Order: sequence, then structure tokens, then C-alpha cells
Amino acid sequence: MNRRVTLAAAIAVYVAALYGMSVLRAQQTQPAPPAQGAARGGGWTLPPTAAEEKNPLTMNDAVLANGKKLFMSKCQRCHGPEAKGDGPEGDKAHAADMNLTVAARAARNSDGVVFYKVWNGRATPKMPAFSEELSKDQAWAIVAYVQTLRTKG
Repeated sequence: MNRRVTLAAAIAVYVAALYGMSVLRAQQTQPAPPAQGAARGGGWTLPPTAAEEKNPLTMNDAVLANGKKLFMSKCQRCHGPEAKGDGPEGDKAHAADMNLTVAARAARNSDGVVFYKVWNGRATPKMPAFSEELSKDQAWAIVAYVQTLRTKG
């Protein structure tokens, strides 16, 4: 009787170990789902706190001038010189979405959201990630400038 209990226990441990290894192997071969709130529709990768993040730079003429200069050198080729989505390298099929002057989009494009869109980019429609080209302060300066372009309406 003792042998049977020991054998049954050993088989149970063995089956549990096999099951655990198969679950682990399945997790390793499948891409991990994004963290809760880390990804948002449209292919953007945003941390859950993005909407609440505020621009750490003090808004002044120098920050806005720097943001405009950076926008003109990095962003206007796609977004256009007036940020209306009509740049020569922009995705014409998504020009309306690339228009950064629409005031109605301000609620879903807070400073933090715009920062992470600039920082991380996305694949489709294409938006390059600038995390390797710009410092965080430069990206925040672009955010400051872009937020001034929203048409009043």
C-alpha cells in the first residue's frame, strides 16, 4: 500500500512538472501581451500613465522656439510646415490623422501621450521613433510647440 501511494505521488509530481514545462514553453514561444494599459489602439505604445504625464519643461519662448526648430527639422517633412498632415513624405491616406492642429483631438492627446508617440513611434501608419535621435528634453520641446498649434474652436 505504501508503495502504491508513493508511486501515485511520484506520477502526480511528474505530470505536474510536464504540464508546467509545457505552459512555460508555450509562453516563451508566444509574444507577451502588452502590459495592462501599455498599448493603445492605432499601434501606439504608451505606458498606462501617459495621459496624466505633464511636460516637465517650463513653457517659455526659448522652449517653444527650440520645439519649433526641432519640429521643422524632424517632423515637418511628414506633418507639413503648419502641421496639417500635408508634408511631402507624409502618408497621404492618413493625412487627416496626421493633422496636429485639430483642437478636438486635444483631450486624447495630452502632453504625455504626444511625448510617447514622438518617442516610440509606430509601424502603421508609419511614424518614426525619435528615442535614438532626440533627448527627452528635445522631445518635450516638440510636444510644447505642437500643443500650441491646436486651432481654437
